[in-house]
Amino acid sequence: MNNRILIIGALGQLGGVFIEALLKRGDFVLASDINTPKKDNMKCEFVFLDALNERKIKKIILKYNISQIYNFAAVLSAKGEKDPMTTWDINMGALLKVVKASLNTSVQTIFWPSSIAVFSKHSGLACVKNDVTMFPNTMYGITKLAGEKIMSYYNEKGLMDIRSIRYPGVVSSTEPGGGTTDYVVEMLQNAKENKPYTCPLRKDTVLPMIHIKDVVTATLELMGVEKEKISTSGAYNLGSFETSPEKWSNTINSLGYSLKITYKEDFRQKIADSWPKKVDDSLFRRDIAWEPIYDERATAEDIIEQLVI
Repeated sequence: MNNRILIIGALGQLGGVFIEALLKRGDFVLASDINTPKKDNMKCEFVFLDALNERKIKKIILKYNISQIYNFAAVLSAKGEKDPMTTWDINMGALLKVVKASLNTSVQTIFWPSSIAVFSKHSGLACVKNDVTMFPNTMYGITKLAGEKIMSYYNEKGLMDIRSIRYPGVVSSTEPGGGTTDYVVEMLQNAKENKPYTCPLRKDTVLPMIHIKDVVTATLELMGVEKEKISTSGAYNLGSFETSPEKWSNTINSLGYSLKITYKEDFRQKIADSWPKKVDDSLFRRDIAWEPIYDERATAEDIIEQLVI
């Protein structure tokens, strides 16, 4: 039987690609967001929804007989540091309200993305394992770690099946939403427009990245697997390739572009310094039997072709 899926925060970086993939496999998809989509820009039914409105969330679940929820509503790392208390209210509220609204309804599974922002210098940043010490230094990271503890509680008590992946930097053709790894997309855009780029990170800052299509396949595989195969009540690490601003610009230029970079560190450098250079995602690959398709060059080549200037 096909799933009946509600996507919350559908107009962000991730929503559109998930909608397309879910529709392609035959699921019913209801997109929602606090913003309004451009006319004729949605491929599925859309409803306005504030992720903090528990009553409205439950009403939609009941009306559409929703079986799965993908909850992408969040304030990201860099933007979150400008108003940390609002970031806490939105990120935690959006998780808790959705979970509470889903209890004792048709909802069987919730996906809620975590992030590599949960890690810190205490985590062994050269290659971070799935279960390590974590002391995140951004409010975004704090909310993601707190959210992991909440989902673990609900999973272990058998109250709700909540699944999660710690996303690395996601490379896509959609406009980034205020994260520390936004430079990967911005560099591609500027290269295609033949504009110079000022990078907010040091040129040798290595961080894990992933093509958005690999994010989608990994997430859908996780959401489709039997619960018994999932060996953690919390979030899984996920990785694909690692790069730095200098290495990424070289990869872009190897495709025939002439991107010129200057480096001007800002507050995002401190955030990046507390994040992993590489993640050990062997637990996820063992449990879910997943492998990425796109390496660094293939990612740059595919995304830059999709960009519209």
